[in-house]
Amino acid sequence: MTGMWSLIKDIDHTKTTWALKVRVVRAYEVPPHSKGGETLEMVLHDAEGDRIHAIIKRPQIAMYRPVITENNIYAIRNFLVLDNYQTVKTTDHPYLIQFISKTQFIRDTKTVLPMMVYDFQPFDMLHAQRVVNDKSLIDIIGKVIGKGVVQTHISSGKTDRHMELTLADPEGNR
Repeated sequence: MTGMWSLIKDIDHTKTTWALKVRVVRAYEVPPHSKGGETLEMVLHDAEGDRIHAIIKRPQIAMYRPVITENNIYAIRNFLVLDNYQTVKTTDHPYLIQFISKTQFIRDTKTVLPMMVYDFQPFDMLHAQRVVNDKSLIDIIGKVIGKGVVQTHISSGKTDRHMELTLADPEGNR
């Protein structure tokens, strides 16, 4: 980007004065759990479509929640850059950003960014991998052509239900 705005691909630990123009791809709340407290989390993308994960911890949630809207564009600065420690990754960026009380997050209605809210992956690419990374989220388009039975799993006293689905892409790949 021009001037003072950086690109997400350049974000690392080397400085603390990063400034970004980003689109909010997804925003969601994560309830408190055994590993940490309540957070408000976002997936952001820049003008080149690169993505980074952002986390807002409980003390700052009330400050930022009212101004965050998916698909809007924001100017952001004064944030922490941390190693991407997430078990399940929403982006492949090695870092994530964390808001602090001094983070500036201002809606920008003048900047135009492309709408790159999906990260579609072709079925062929998934089949070509020897081991599919089940810790990284991707987007696919497919038609449900088969379903398995509902299976119940109990872990740490919590009951989860799962069903295996078979998908086909427009070319018939499964």
